[in-house]
Amino acid sequence: MMRNRAARIVTIALVVVLAVAGGLYAARPSHQPVSFNGGQPYSGTLPDVLPPVPRGPMSVTAAGEGLSVLSFNDDTCEAGLGLTCAPTCFWSAVVDFDVPTQCIQAGLSIVGVTGKMNTYTAASLVLFQAGASPQAGRQLVDIVDIPQNGRCPTNQGMTTRAVAPGLAVIFDTTNFFAGFYNNGFVGRDTNNPAGRMWIRTNTTGGTYSPAYLTSLGFGGNWMIRVTVEDQNCVPVELQSITID
Repeated sequence: MMRNRAARIVTIALVVVLAVAGGLYAARPSHQPVSFNGGQPYSGTLPDVLPPVPRGPMSVTAAGEGLSVLSFNDDTCEAGLGLTCAPTCFWSAVVDFDVPTQCIQAGLSIVGVTGKMNTYTAASLVLFQAGASPQAGRQLVDIVDIPQNGRCPTNQGMTTRAVAPGLAVIFDTTNFFAGFYNNGFVGRDTNNPAGRMWIRTNTTGGTYSPAYLTSLGFGGNWMIRVTVEDQNCVPVELQSITID
């Protein structure tokens, strides 16, 4: 009799624990970082581990003596991604750039940024130093506003802005994250999903990876590129020395 009563008590306790745990899981906050293409913020739950998205190769194009443009897109904007709470909300749309392998890392200076804003504007270059994700040491550099150029693909306009040399410098690393601190929809290239597109928000404190965005159906790459002053990327040649 006592054994049956004890078994019933244990069973009831297990049912209560499972019910409470299930309720807490269902009530846990879901990710609501941004709104996409004018729709409502995503409100579903995601797996704890998402499959990685392959990182595609970076294009390096000469832009004059001692200057190179780093990019991952084909100059054609197919879509946009941004916040519905603009113009009061701001967030960072950044690209994971590689430091060209020929660089001597005495400091690589960003001297220009080019991008496509579908709506609202971008007022700053944002730079995160090396790491697996753009979280360490955000650096904002004021630029002349990148204006809205209309939704893709109707208006393909991209705008280039200068960055004063020495204000955005990358040191001793193989990668860095650079892009826009903005309040609207940034254009993106969906035909070249190179796994380099990241979101960092100041409203939720979240960092959203290419795997996360791709899992929601929003892969691709931002229409963002940087121009670097690559005097430090010229290979060093040893000079001959004669000793008498």
